[in-house]
Amino acid sequence: MIRPQLRLKRVEWLLAILLSALTILTLAVRATQAGALWRDDCAVVQLAGMPSVSDVLGNFQHEAFPPLFPLIVRIYTVVFGSSDTALRIFGFCVGCLVIGAFWVNSRLFRPDVPLVALALTSLNTTFFVWGTTIRGYGLGSAMIVLIFGCLGSMLLAEKRQRFITVALICLFGVQILLYNGVLLIAVAASAIAILLVQSRSKQAFVVFTICVVAMLSLLPYVPAYLRARDWNILVRGWPTSYSLWKHFEVALGNPGYSIPALWYAIAVGLIGVFILQFYKNRGRQSEQRQLIWFAMLVCALSLAGCYLFLRILSYTTSVWYYLALTCVVAAALDLIASTLCTSDWLRFIRLGLAAVALIGAPFADWSAVTERQTNVDLAAQTVSKRAGPGDLAVVVPWQFGIPFNRYYRGSAPWMTIPNIADHQVHRYDLIKAKMLSANPIDDITEAVRTTLAAGNRVWFVGGLNLPRPEEGPMVLPPAPASRFKWDNRAYTASWWQQLSVFAVVHAKKIDSIPLPQRESVRINDLEQTSLSMVEGWH
Repeated sequence: MIRPQLRLKRVEWLLAILLSALTILTLAVRATQAGALWRDDCAVVQLAGMPSVSDVLGNFQHEAFPPLFPLIVRIYTVVFGSSDTALRIFGFCVGCLVIGAFWVNSRLFRPDVPLVALALTSLNTTFFVWGTTIRGYGLGSAMIVLIFGCLGSMLLAEKRQRFITVALICLFGVQILLYNGVLLIAVAASAIAILLVQSRSKQAFVVFTICVVAMLSLLPYVPAYLRARDWNILVRGWPTSYSLWKHFEVALGNPGYSIPALWYAIAVGLIGVFILQFYKNRGRQSEQRQLIWFAMLVCALSLAGCYLFLRILSYTTSVWYYLALTCVVAAALDLIASTLCTSDWLRFIRLGLAAVALIGAPFADWSAVTERQTNVDLAAQTVSKRAGPGDLAVVVPWQFGIPFNRYYRGSAPWMTIPNIADHQVHRYDLIKAKMLSANPIDDITEAVRTTLAAGNRVWFVGGLNLPRPEEGPMVLPPAPASRFKWDNRAYTASWWQQLSVFAVVHAKKIDSIPLPQRESVRINDLEQTSLSMVEGWH
């Protein structure tokens, strides 16, 4: 009887190790194939590299993270350098930390292996692509998984020496990623509810205190974020419940609906097994059952809390917004599975899931794992080599000016549409000022005219945006008087059209310049650019 159990245990360990190795190998592939840093990465790196720490503290609100994360990047780049290779290694290490957090949790709750969490993570391209960028989402995800494990393990035993460790992890977690504050509240509330049911009010008070201290640590940033309210209307999108759910499904992994369907099937299956065992063992209470209730509460409260947070925030969401949520839900599902799957037939089902993930992971939208993050660096290199000192480079949209600022080494001056003073971070405040202006592109139009009239060339990084001949360029009044209100993308497109028409009407020659990239290489749709050149004047 013991020998089959031992063999089963060994198979579980073997599959868990293989899944971990496969995931780490995929992280390594991602690090080598991602290429240059895209605008969000460059913004954090350039924020971290500002002349002084006070500059970082004065500008962090332009990015999505509290100051601690750019300061960590600052220390890392001082020690290891700020090359693309060094920063890709940073992202790889962060991805490994997430895997390590799942293993730590499995040891905190019971001597088991995180088969379900590893299986779901190995199939999640959002984790590989966006969890390894130079942003706080990957490290924040690792921290929230650890927070889940540390607070949940307090349900099993009271170890006072662990309280300080748990408090520091919670504090560090919210300082890395603001979104973790919502998830911390969900995890802490779940733990407190279980502790109160167990009549352990002292431990519940400790968890409450840890949560309150962590959340209070964010108060010093409130003035900076309140100042950001003056311009963050430009990034609001008023998402619907349906759009939020669809983005969440995409964040669970591609391709199509297959990976989200797997998550749903695991969740429904575990609930079914729990209900069956609950009625079978009615009247019996155990620590294991309390852990299951804890994990189920975490899933429910995390989903509800993140939904409310995103609706109140009202930003146009992207898949990386949901990475920390998917990781903590994966950790919760893993805890439920490891707690419920004690009989042989349930353990075989869990092994089957891990085996399917091990086989299917390399085919789960592998092209996303190997895609290049940007080609703005290639455009910057091309302009650097071919443009002369009297030429002018025009970068559009303006966000592409952030990576262009990192990679451009040429002698020709450059500007974005619209022309703003700072291209280190996302300066939506400067864009808002342009949207309020009656003459937002007069300076860049004059620069193009002067360059062409002098016999030099204008390089459009982003290409030309020409309207239909019968329509003419879109001209918008100062915001918010137009039908687009505060949509900065619509205003950028309007200015782009106006400048493109101006250049084409007056130029004698227009060329499309190929970039040095292989056609077989997939490039991130969010930052794929082209290059055009105009010269002459008439």
